[in-house]
Amino acid sequence: MINEIKDRLSSHIDSEYLDIIDESPNHGGYTGTVSHIKIIIVSVRFDGLSLIKRHKLVYKALGPFVPKIHAISIVSKTPEQWKKSSDFIASPDCAKN
Repeated sequence: MINEIKDRLSSHIDSEYLDIIDESPNHGGYTGTVSHIKIIIVSVRFDGLSLIKRHKLVYKALGPFVPKIHAISIVSKTPEQWKKSSDFIASPDCAKN
């Protein structure tokens, strides 16, 4: 599913950098399916957009994948922001059941 998500995002948002991290194994009740992802995307389309508008753009591009994923974390930066810092906050540890 990760490759399909990446393809979908790539076809809807021109990006200079795109990575999808499957964080599902880090969560309790992991069954082998994709349930938690982190999207790191850098695009000029984000210039002048608030964080909320950037996330809305990503969610719209994800389309039919949104209801299939329990948790989506998005790091959305402009190329200028990415040049200044490619850092992002790591997802917190999850209590595994």
